[in-house]
Amino acid sequence: MSYFFFLFICVIWGASFILMDRALQAMGPIAVGLGRLIGGSIVVGLYCLVTRKWARLSRSDWMHIGVVAVLANSLPFAMQPYVMAQADEHAYFGLMVALVPIATILISIPMLSVHPTSRQLVGVLGGLACMGLIVSDGQQRGISTLHLLMALSVPVAYAIGNTYIKWKLDHVPTATLTLMTLLTGAAVLAPLQWAPGALEALGLSGPAEPQNVALAWSSLAVLSVLGTGVAILMFIHLIKTEGPLFAGMVTYVVPMMALVWGGYDKEKLTTTEIVGVAGTLAMVALVQWRSATTVVDEVKV
Repeated sequence: MSYFFFLFICVIWGASFILMDRALQAMGPIAVGLGRLIGGSIVVGLYCLVTRKWARLSRSDWMHIGVVAVLANSLPFAMQPYVMAQADEHAYFGLMVALVPIATILISIPMLSVHPTSRQLVGVLGGLACMGLIVSDGQQRGISTLHLLMALSVPVAYAIGNTYIKWKLDHVPTATLTLMTLLTGAAVLAPLQWAPGALEALGLSGPAEPQNVALAWSSLAVLSVLGTGVAILMFIHLIKTEGPLFAGMVTYVVPMMALVWGGYDKEKLTTTEIVGVAGTLAMVALVQWRSATTVVDEVKV
């Protein structure tokens, strides 16, 4: 079942960037992020009602859930569509998720007291160098340094949030944890969405003349139901049962699918991008291969 979940997540998250691009044709980035969180909460909430999977949370659990909600939900769900709208690209930013396993290795040192081996350290440094190529390519495309840094904050936030779950919330059942982080993430973004003056001042308003409204809303629906509710429920299950590194291996597939969708949209694909993402994924393979093999052996046993 873990491998089925893994494949499903790769497929839906690989397409999430073009779906966000379509949703942005009629709404702003905060609306896209908030819509995903609300829709995902409804899906997971219905799952909890049907299966009656509830758990009592302590005060400290709520504090930790707030940290995860901001880092793994509110921030990336708003940041990704924002930088995509500013650069008018989606496939390029799909490549950024390749940094998640590399960042996870670094974050796991203080959080989980897991120190990298020499092989992993080489992979981390090599992966960062390859990501430097991708960032350099973005600068050559005319993407501002600020927007590139904002885009890079997304995989780092994901890595911290994913590792934090294993560190502080491993005892909370998956369904309850997923629902509460989604609801809390939505509560963080909702006040901003209901303040049009603030949205305009921050450049987060939707397009002045919305286009393809039906397509935008249907894309958001798929993002909410499948890409958020179902996929995050599966992803947290993988983190809790297989560990954050195994779950982070979805980054092998997601950037490739993002590039395929970018090609479908006739977005520019450069040699630097290809070399950068190929090198990053090779470094990810270097740091994760033994961990993945161990997990497979344990599953077979």
